[in-house]
Amino acid sequence: MRDEKERLLKDELRLLALKTRYALGITQKEMARHLSMAEGSYSDIESGEYMCGTLTAVLLLSMQDDPSVFLERIKIKFSEQYEKAMQSV
Repeated sequence: MRDEKERLLKDELRLLALKTRYALGITQKEMARHLSMAEGSYSDIESGEYMCGTLTAVLLLSMQDDPSVFLERIKIKFSEQYEKAMQSV
């Protein structure tokens, strides 16, 4: 269950990073600078190779007009995962 939640969060944060960068119309290098990280590390997040750390997630959320939209979506998806897992028990 935990692995599934981490995978979901990783995918959602990757999509949030991509959407944010495209909305800002900036390069990966510029986005990495906004997130105080190396360009290669940021590229790894976008490619799905690595999940961003807590600080990067907080900085990414701080770039949103309304971070609660993302957080509510994650809460709903986690709840759906839980309900699905409990159906098989």
